[in-house]
Amino acid sequence: MTDRKSQNIDVHTTASGLRYHRGSALSIFKSDRYEDFVALACALLIALGVYFLIK
Repeated sequence: MTDRKSQNIDVHTTASGLRYHRGSALSIFKSDRYEDFVALACALLIALGVYFLIK
């Protein structure tokens, strides 16, 4: 059994009435853009690690 209210955390509605879920309300990052940059940096580090370990 799921609590229906827990599924409505961080739901946004646009001016045209479109409802969307932004993502998890629990985050260690201060913004989505910062989270994206950290993910990109981690991916780059992993790619470089694989490149240098195989070469």
